Amino acid sequence: MGTDTELVLLLWAARAFAILALLGVLAVLGSVWWTLVLPVLTEARRARTAGDWWLPFTERPDGGWGPLAANRWWSGMRASTRGSTGGLAVRWGFWSLAAVGLTLGIGQSVWQLGRLAALALS
Repeated sequence: MGTDTELVLLLWAARAFAILALLGVLAVLGSVWWTLVLPVLTEARRARTAGDWWLPFTERPDGGWGPLAANRWWSGMRASTRGSTGGLAVRWGFWSLAAVGLTLGIGQSVWQLGRLAALALS
């Protein structure tokens, strides 16, 4: 049978592992936010500054696309010309819902991870 010292060391090792795992999960959540939500915010700011809300979805002068329409999965957001108000509303509505949903979901996850960390340290 183990001693009390061994049990205390085991508990602290388990706590240290839990904290490291939580930090890893936070890093993944942060990278998801950085990759998906931050481009929506920067493109919205760029469009507002330019006064052209179609700007993130139209082709750039260099032939490329902005981050909201750049890859093959998001190519459905591309617009060869400026279209209707409904098309613009669908595009910005999708990205707004995605950004808000991810932010709320990640915020909820961070809150729960904080509660779990507090429980692990108590």
